[in-house]
Amino acid sequence: MIHIVIMAGGVGQRLWPMSRRKTPKQLLPLITENSLLQETVKRVHGRVQPSEMLVITNKSQVAAVRGQVPDIPAENIVGEPVGRGSAAAIALAAAMIEKKEPDGVMAVLSADHVISPAERFWQAIEAAAKTVERDPECLVTLGMVPEFPATGFGYIHRGVLVHEHEGTAVYDVRRFVEKPDLHTATEYFKSGEYYWNGGMFIWRADTIMKWFERLMPSLYRAAREIQKSLDSPDLAGVIAEQYNTIKSETIDYGVMEKAENIKVVEAAFQWDDVGSWQGLEKWRERDEHGNIVAAEHVGLDTRNCIIMGRGQLIATIGLDDIVIVRTDDAILVCRKERSQEVRDIVNTLKEKKMEEYL
Repeated sequence: MIHIVIMAGGVGQRLWPMSRRKTPKQLLPLITENSLLQETVKRVHGRVQPSEMLVITNKSQVAAVRGQVPDIPAENIVGEPVGRGSAAAIALAAAMIEKKEPDGVMAVLSADHVISPAERFWQAIEAAAKTVERDPECLVTLGMVPEFPATGFGYIHRGVLVHEHEGTAVYDVRRFVEKPDLHTATEYFKSGEYYWNGGMFIWRADTIMKWFERLMPSLYRAAREIQKSLDSPDLAGVIAEQYNTIKSETIDYGVMEKAENIKVVEAAFQWDDVGSWQGLEKWRERDEHGNIVAAEHVGLDTRNCIIMGRGQLIATIGLDDIVIVRTDDAILVCRKERSQEVRDIVNTLKEKKMEEYL
């Protein structure tokens, strides 16, 4: 049995103004009529029972998440009182799964990834689970074959081939590396030895808890205290109390870059974390003028634009390579190649204390 853990936090920065604190991108229907979270659940539906799915989200988003995935038991959707990074979310999930099934295998996924096709995704998960079955003490991650020398992703340097499971290769991991500059990314891409780090992991719950104890002892102690109170009516209070004792840290820096016996599964599927509005171009159909339109729109001499919105008509004249995103209270207009800078707009709104737009 595999327990699915879906990390569904997020503060709604990179796809502002549609993505906000209460409605981050995983809750938005950006690619299909379903939200990214719903697509993530759909991807594992039929393979794993809803009772074996666990969603870790922000406290303020619990109601919205439960509304989008009603088949998952309400108690399996847990709100963190404050964000403490991926390590804390995973430790919380591991503590819950370990108490339910001490030798349970957990697959950690992100709610905001776009993956296709689902069949190849599940083949990679099965290969990872088989690897954990062969070696219960190992930690497994999925490595995406690079499509180009990206500078926005971390990388995994693979080592020797460990085994193959139904055609899916599994390698030792030499090292994890941070986001590189373009020259380094190009060298990685040419070598064929590096994968994009997509932040998906498979391991036994008790195994990752051992690594937390060794490498992140304060987080481990907090997770154990929460575990003791899982059946308590004051669980939310205990979680809040313990989260105040831990610092924010990613699982990559806290564990993966320091642990031993790590394997990587070569993932043979398309993957993206949709890190900007321009990222939609990979997944959405364009009209005859190269535009991506999800709005009521009339355009003259408008080409290769991204136009999203609701409510009012958007009319454009003489535009090329522009992003226009309209919500009820805000409008974003920028050149496509600068859409990564939307996060800077969000930071500016914070500095100006314009909280109503966050």
